[in-house]
Amino acid sequence: MTVATQWDEETEVLIVGSGAAGCSAALAARTAGAQVLLLERTDKLGGTSAVSGGVPWIPNNHHMHEIGRSDSREQALTYLRRISLGKMDDGMIETFVDTAPQVLLFLEKETDLRFRALQMPDYHPEFPGGNVGRSVTAGIFPAGTLGELRPALRSSAHFPIPISIADVEDGFNVLDPELIGGRLNEDMVGMGGALMAGLLKGLVDHGVRIERNVRVLRLVQDNDVVIGIEAERDGKPWRVGVRKGVILACGGYEWNKEMTREFLRGPMHSPHSPPWNEGDGLKMAMQAGAALGNMSEAWWQPSVTIPGEEYDGRPLVRLTGIERCGPGSIIVNRSGRRFVNEACNYNDIGRVFQAFDPVDFDYPNLPAWHIVSQDYMDRFPFLTRYPGDPVPSWMESADTLSELAAKIGVDPAGLEAQVARFNDNARNGVDPDFHRGESIYELYWGDPSAEGTAKTLGPLERGPYYAVETKIGTIGTKGGPRTNERAEVLSLSGGTVPGLYAAGNAMASIMGMAYPGGGATLGPALTFGHIAGREAARGSNRF
Repeated sequence: MTVATQWDEETEVLIVGSGAAGCSAALAARTAGAQVLLLERTDKLGGTSAVSGGVPWIPNNHHMHEIGRSDSREQALTYLRRISLGKMDDGMIETFVDTAPQVLLFLEKETDLRFRALQMPDYHPEFPGGNVGRSVTAGIFPAGTLGELRPALRSSAHFPIPISIADVEDGFNVLDPELIGGRLNEDMVGMGGALMAGLLKGLVDHGVRIERNVRVLRLVQDNDVVIGIEAERDGKPWRVGVRKGVILACGGYEWNKEMTREFLRGPMHSPHSPPWNEGDGLKMAMQAGAALGNMSEAWWQPSVTIPGEEYDGRPLVRLTGIERCGPGSIIVNRSGRRFVNEACNYNDIGRVFQAFDPVDFDYPNLPAWHIVSQDYMDRFPFLTRYPGDPVPSWMESADTLSELAAKIGVDPAGLEAQVARFNDNARNGVDPDFHRGESIYELYWGDPSAEGTAKTLGPLERGPYYAVETKIGTIGTKGGPRTNERAEVLSLSGGTVPGLYAAGNAMASIMGMAYPGGGATLGPALTFGHIAGREAARGSNRF
């Protein structure tokens, strides 16, 4: 039997995964003239991208001038090299910086997506090359235009209402029932849902074939050349021959406990992504002889689990934002001591949770406790609890700090001394211990009604006091098959794995250990997805 007659079906370019990287790849390949088949493991489309904030990080994008900002190739590269610490490949970050602005223009040309630059600073805006406006948003999008695919769009438990970060910047009351009700009546979606609805609508308009409930199990190779896949479709074996290229865009391995235990640099309590990122792409790439990179890293995130909450049958893990940046809140370890600038970006704060004590031979900052006062509770939301709501059972509370410390197993004297010191400094608008409030990034996410460092610094004055256990999670892993500037998967034995490409969290991240700005996951995912689709479509037929 010849290879050509072994297949149930054939296509030219096959993409595994329906997130931003996969959809970007499909759109690029289809507009280049290729026959494209996109496969999604679950019955929902959009992957982790659909439950994200939907904000790609695109240096030197064409919308920055609209908010009075400018950028350049040199400025962006200066910034990335400053935060690289030797972990970024210069050729890969140059390719990203050169290509990402073109991809944004391409998406606005080939889909109904329309972006705008946000006033969001980079995560280290004071560093050389740091800037404001590299993060862009698609705003809200009419999901009803997806037609028959509308029910398949993955929804987000983190951002369930149709809003965008642009709404917050514009001063809208995002809890206004009239605003939200009107958008719901028009079937609008926001955040990652808006980005993915727009991308999927583009695929529909361009005639990309999409198949759901297909789990790709392995790659088929002929003399090391990838020529097809073996999968289960609706529980039955299915073989597809692929003449030009297979693109892995099926996320990371954060839900694979064996892999996370083996590869990650430290403890990881639980992922924030949909629970289907189990390393399928990584396994296939390894079996095909791929070289791996950045395997110890992830996109770290402080995490809170509310008992009883689930998403797709697994525990839902909440991420903290205003909770960390708002005035009147701190995070302490079991000694009752602060150990980090709570308002710095989530990726970098996450790394400090993994600090190791060689004397006690443990992780002294795990678990940590998020402490807030009654003043905070009266003014700000804390995850799903809003001002005026009853105190939920997942929050510990006590009239005094010492009583609270006893409840949560934290040193009472340490906590009282820490809060006293923090309060004295916060009243003066300073944090000499961890410099909270000194970066415009921290102020951006703080109290919009305050001025200066008071946006994020405020004393914990009035009891009762409240505590929520906080651990370290991830929005996705950063390790995977190494690729070159053409998104071709590199071989462990040298050269490439012919016919195999990767993008998104299924590839070794170009960002190393860093997180340069809001959307540093989505920006490279869209960019290298686009490159992979374009390059695969240009390839010659393998059979």
